[in-house]
Amino acid sequence: MRVLVLRGGRSAEREISIESAGFVADALRGGGHEPVMVDIGAEGSWSVDGTALSIRASGRRWDLLAGRRRIAFDVAFPVLHGPFGEDGTVQGLCETAGWPCAGADVMASSVGMNKITFKRLVSGAGIPTPPWLEAGTGEGSPAHSRIIDILGLPVFVKPCRLGSSVGISKVEAPGQLGAAIDLAVSYDPLVIVEKAVRDPREIEVSVMGDADGISSSVPGEVRPGKEWYDYEAKYDCPASRLVIPADLPSGIASAAREFSERAFGLIGGRGFARVDFLLSGSTDLYINEINTIPGFTSISMFPKLWEASGVPAPALLDRILSEAVSRRQPGLWR
Repeated sequence: MRVLVLRGGRSAEREISIESAGFVADALRGGGHEPVMVDIGAEGSWSVDGTALSIRASGRRWDLLAGRRRIAFDVAFPVLHGPFGEDGTVQGLCETAGWPCAGADVMASSVGMNKITFKRLVSGAGIPTPPWLEAGTGEGSPAHSRIIDILGLPVFVKPCRLGSSVGISKVEAPGQLGAAIDLAVSYDPLVIVEKAVRDPREIEVSVMGDADGISSSVPGEVRPGKEWYDYEAKYDCPASRLVIPADLPSGIASAAREFSERAFGLIGGRGFARVDFLLSGSTDLYINEINTIPGFTSISMFPKLWEASGVPAPALLDRILSEAVSRRQPGLWR
């Protein structure tokens, strides 16, 4: 297939997107596909090999043009982390344009990106998640003292709709909470404050879904080289390690896979994702978040977990692309 790989983007995670897209392109070539690399600038412009792109709305499938030349492709593959890529916006563009799009659809992307909406959904389904409160600049936001009264300390303060640990702070004293919320608000006016899990182990599971159902990988464990898995620990800390498969009691491993598949089904259940957990002690497993465009670099957990489960990167991408081109768009006028 000829695959339109979308990389870069407007979010604070654009550099990781570019690295992930390079890995995806290499794996696509290894599987006999032809990647067409589309660069999305920090201001939102699209280009191929330095030539600006435009869209011509014509018929059920819109044309993507480089000057007057039509760019031919079979499927779009967004490798865009964070807002304007992982949140349903690009997926909505692709759906409107009639372009098959790899990965989660509009609803799954937007719900998965919003930590508060996702936590409400999984909590309603009986999947354990750490206690949390919404915070921000609105009138309904709880006062700082009330946050601490309800959740205690320590807590993590996070932008609600961002990933890669950007803008996240661990708060261990009351006087630190205001600055942590201000930092998170600088990335997103919607902020979530989560109660810290005691002595957590970070467990992750990769999932895929198609018309035949949802499947999950073996669980893996992230052992950060710092106190917690912040941006530096993820991308610039040689001491951080991935343990695949994770050394877990069989019951916890099974629960992680079951919760991952159930959570993915709740948000839509098509495409692919990585589901992240926190394990306290040997029995208390909490779902933390879902990433519908997880890191896809050579050191990323998502492809490594599938490889450990018997699906190497080229075969993994084949499955993702096949699902995308076979997915039927709902509600089309005929």
